[in-house]
Amino acid sequence: MKVKFEFGGFKLKEHKRIQLPFKSNPTIDDINSYLDLFLLSDGVLELEQREEEGNIPFRLTLYAENQKYLVMFGKSNPEVDDGVEVRTFYDKTRTPGELYLLGDLWDNSIITEDFSLVRKAFNEFYLTGDIDQNIVS
Repeated sequence: MKVKFEFGGFKLKEHKRIQLPFKSNPTIDDINSYLDLFLLSDGVLELEQREEEGNIPFRLTLYAENQKYLVMFGKSNPEVDDGVEVRTFYDKTRTPGELYLLGDLWDNSIITEDFSLVRKAFNEFYLTGDIDQNIVS
């Protein structure tokens, strides 16, 4: 059984929010076309598995600003405090410190400027329903 996804988000342009058309059951081409929008634009993009019998819902979220990217992979997990396990990129070679991304303060080690890594995470999630822990930990 192929997992079904829902997909959507928004871009920011001159401090205005531009909603992207919501897509139910997107194709890999839809996902890559939307990702292309964030190569040079700010905003948020989400790819979420539909809740269906037999699968644990997962969500992959991209936060993008000034060619800096934060990817958060959320998985339902009743064994953690709030019921959701979150994994992100982690790069210990980045300069220590924090930075603002879309108005929130984040540890610099979970931010990437490598858009190919963002694309790889979204494509892998769409194709397999998960992401290798070597990509997000």
